[in-house]
Amino acid sequence: RLRLRRHFRALVHAGAMSDTAAPARLYVGNIPWSTTIDELRDIFAECGGVRDVDIPTGRQGRSRGYGIVEFNTTEEAHAAVTRMDGHALGDRTITVREDKAPTKAAVGGKKLNSAVLSDAPAGGDGCRCYFGNLAWETTEETLITHCTGFGMNVVQAEVARQSGGRSKGWALVDFATAEEAQDAIERMHNSDVQGRSIIVRVERPGAGAKGARVETRPENSSGLQIVVRNLPWTTTSEDLRQVFQQVGNVVNAVAVCHTDTGRSKGWGTVLFETREQAQAAIQGFNGVELEHRPMQIKLDRFD
Repeated sequence: RLRLRRHFRALVHAGAMSDTAAPARLYVGNIPWSTTIDELRDIFAECGGVRDVDIPTGRQGRSRGYGIVEFNTTEEAHAAVTRMDGHALGDRTITVREDKAPTKAAVGGKKLNSAVLSDAPAGGDGCRCYFGNLAWETTEETLITHCTGFGMNVVQAEVARQSGGRSKGWALVDFATAEEAQDAIERMHNSDVQGRSIIVRVERPGAGAKGARVETRPENSSGLQIVVRNLPWTTTSEDLRQVFQQVGNVVNAVAVCHTDTGRSKGWGTVLFETREQAQAAIQGFNGVELEHRPMQIKLDRFD
């Protein structure tokens, strides 16, 4: 049954891939941290002509746990998906699918890791909205079309991307006036875009800079607990425990949920025995993908 599921999933991936794209890029997820570019190239060379291989790394130079493999033809990429999806690599079972993230050429050569359109929206404060929980394949054009469907006119939009071009799962969208931005929030918050219920809220000016709202709750960190954000909605407390026990003994792990519906809030906390283990978790897993979503990890300042 497992083989049938893998075969069916591979056929779906292969059928969904564009036959006109050349060369074809594949996303290879859940690879061991120690995997090198040369090792990944050698593995996929058995499926055809590999044009390029990349393994993105975090700030500490540690692998993010996935790679991008580019073939010369879509036929070779199809063969790689069919053959390699569900393949064992070390102690991991890897995921192989089409990489839908836009390339640098596809976005006109602009700086892909730019997270903002400009320092401030042209219309002034209150005109910029944050769109969150986006699908990885969602583009600026997708968002503009979605807004147009609600009768909203977008001045400018930009999806935040990593340096390699992959979406971070959120975007900033500018409207002409603060009133239009507020209307967009009321109409589109929790609306569906490519199968995901999106978050729409006003983007506060100066967020993260001096002059931004200051947290009034006093900090009281033990240094033992971390906060993990951008989790998949399906992540459970046990999932968190299984992930982070790789770096130390997990005393407690909690995937935070809404009390009324039981639905995940997309974040959780993990408590370790020592401060060293908590720091190792931050350094080792910040930016690493969990079910295709890069985790955002910081020390809990208020535990």
